[in-house]
Amino acid sequence: MDAGLFKGIFKDKRLRLSHPRLWIYQELSNAKSFLSSQELYQCLLKKHRKIGLTSIYRALDLFESLGMAFKITDGSSVKYKLCKIEDHHHHIICKACGNVVELNFCDISDWSKKVTESTGYQVIDHQLNFYGFCKECKPSQRPQSAEHI
Repeated sequence: MDAGLFKGIFKDKRLRLSHPRLWIYQELSNAKSFLSSQELYQCLLKKHRKIGLTSIYRALDLFESLGMAFKITDGSSVKYKLCKIEDHHHHIICKACGNVVELNFCDISDWSKKVTESTGYQVIDHQLNFYGFCKECKPSQRPQSAEHI
């Protein structure tokens, strides 16, 4: 996500784009992999940015709620990465290496209708992630033995 789009989302939502939020965006946009709140905090401290860990947690929660960042949880570890796609989308995550691919489609309207019909809820949003193994990590498929006794 480029800086113009990032700033535009804040402007459209009438949210304050504070220096700490901008610093966090910059760190995430330069990161090659997912970053935890602590890792972001350490990066910003090294750059002499005055920011509290609580501000980082709040900004990351906001970024995620706006669909600007993706959160991945592995046990007690929580890490974030900026999304490249600005519209509603989903992700597929490799269970072995943690690689994430953004999926630029979402066609679950029939499923939403079934959820509404079966529960009586008014569906207003959803989150859906897929998990599996990428091409590099998927277990090799060995041919099964055809031995007969």
